[in-house]
Amino acid sequence: MRKLLAVFCLVSACSLTLAATGPAVTNAYADSKGWVHIITSDGRDHTIKPEKWQAGGGFKDVDVAPDGRTVGWLADQMLTPLEGATNYSYAVALELYIWRDGRVIRRFPASAFAIQDWTFLKHGNEVAFHVAPPHGRESYDCSLFDVNTGKELASWAIDRKDYIVPAWAKPLLVNESLPGPDEISNWFPDAPTPTKKAP
Repeated sequence: MRKLLAVFCLVSACSLTLAATGPAVTNAYADSKGWVHIITSDGRDHTIKPEKWQAGGGFKDVDVAPDGRTVGWLADQMLTPLEGATNYSYAVALELYIWRDGRVIRRFPASAFAIQDWTFLKHGNEVAFHVAPPHGRESYDCSLFDVNTGKELASWAIDRKDYIVPAWAKPLLVNESLPGPDEISNWFPDAPTPTKKAP
């Protein structure tokens, strides 16, 4: 009787786990209208439309995490010429959306500037993004978050005391031309250089 009860509990637990995780994601993309489509193994097309605050902006840079069930994308807001300080309108990415098992579970807003790049880490349990102003001098501000709790785990930006890129931020900056110590010393006069070591 005990063995039968144990088997029943195990089967029930497995069923609940499968129900909680939901079907796997087979494809995810943004269409020409900026809508996100998430196709799951049960054949469903989960469609997410842009929101009112985006003012005509759409979604972009859709990616599926290695766990096969978590999806992320950037939400653009369309800036007017006045807001963007230009003579034309353009879109900037202001939030990172995270979707899992049929719903959006997290929205990570950029604390400043616009999100330039983002990535999943630790099989989809963490995300990191790089923010910078749409125009002007380069910026190397990066943040790392826990997807399950929404907590910020780390942040990093080049400054005169810390210009070594942490491992978690390196995937965000692979296409960036990072400044060397000499250039950083021009930005921050007190920065350590090859000829001026930190005390």
